[in-house]
Amino acid sequence: MGAHAQSDGKRFMSTNRLQRVVITGIGLTSAIGHTVDDFWTNLLAGQSGVAAYPGDGRIRLTKEPYLFGKVKALDAVETISTKLKRRVSNTSRFALYAAQQALADANLTDAALLREAAVIVGSSNGGFAHSDNFFKGYYDEGFSSPFVIPSVMNNAPSANISIHLGLKGPNMNVDSACASSAHSIGHAFNLIRFGKVKRAMTGGADSALSLGVIAAWKSLRALSNRHQTPQQACRPFSKDRDGTVLGEGAGILILESEEAALERGAKIYAEVKGYGATADGYHLTKPTIEGQQGAMMQAITDASINTTDIDYINAHGTATYLNDQVESASIKHVLGEYAYDLPVVSIKPMIGHSIGAVGALELISCVLSLRDQIVPPTINVVEADPDCDLDYVTAGKRQLEIRNIMSNSFAFGGSNAAVVIGQYR
Repeated sequence: MGAHAQSDGKRFMSTNRLQRVVITGIGLTSAIGHTVDDFWTNLLAGQSGVAAYPGDGRIRLTKEPYLFGKVKALDAVETISTKLKRRVSNTSRFALYAAQQALADANLTDAALLREAAVIVGSSNGGFAHSDNFFKGYYDEGFSSPFVIPSVMNNAPSANISIHLGLKGPNMNVDSACASSAHSIGHAFNLIRFGKVKRAMTGGADSALSLGVIAAWKSLRALSNRHQTPQQACRPFSKDRDGTVLGEGAGILILESEEAALERGAKIYAEVKGYGATADGYHLTKPTIEGQQGAMMQAITDASINTTDIDYINAHGTATYLNDQVESASIKHVLGEYAYDLPVVSIKPMIGHSIGAVGALELISCVLSLRDQIVPPTINVVEADPDCDLDYVTAGKRQLEIRNIMSNSFAFGGSNAAVVIGQYR
């Protein structure tokens, strides 16, 4: 275990020369709710949105049911036209819905203020999933469509938000697999604090709901096989964990400079304080302690706080054997003995692993934890793994005093991200 580390902030510019960055709006859609209130209520109750769906004999894998955290009944609440729905992927639909919700939450309705806002949205697997029907039609019948490329490209969610909401600032997609939305948020944070833009719409949207994509993940032996008990299938940090469960959704946050937010009288949920990004430089699917602890320490240092100022960690916590073991070790390397004193939670068993969207949904849960001074539980930890011996909050939600939270996102390809948010003072 590494020595207890202290952050002195010397690797980064002093924060008094930078813009402070605050969160003024949040919006989402997920397997456990289409509103922030429903999402939060279900998280705190430990309610899982994962279900088993019938297989399809066309693909060997899916002769058996597949497990998925599916967004349900979005049609009943979204406002985009039927024509647009036919021309965009589910990933873009989720992104647009969450973006509209976040704007309303931020009370950001002035077109002049919105015009120069950046749109930086992570997405990774959604294009694969949406392309299935198009390419099946082509291979079976020789038919294609001019809507294929515009709808399946990974920057479609950010492009559609920009186009339909009239945002003309920097517009881009970040694709770093499971860390996509965390890196998107980190990039938006940097654009604002260095004075490039005053505000940004950021986060992630993704849907891996494709039999081909699910089959590919299954072949990696990364998915749980507990088809009979879908809501108990994903078991982060539990000794009997056998893999993650895929999901879909979107999480969008409105970030603004403190000055811009105060100028328009915005409510402020929290402050984004630090961001860290590293690469393992080792293996496409096997994580390293060095890479993960490097991202965490960068984020803490960037936030100009000490390790003991972190009160809660929202873990990547995928319920795969290697990730949970390495992440637990990495946290102990960064925090030393203090690691045993703070809660570490994974919410993936409840929402599914939505790849490019999950980091944003997790950060939104962190914003709500700061607001309400409470953390959700890690559900489905049946038997403690000796290598995963931290406090995973397994007995239900917990009230506690929270000043700062770190959210981890670690991806295939060795891409690591950590974001620190804290109470705005």
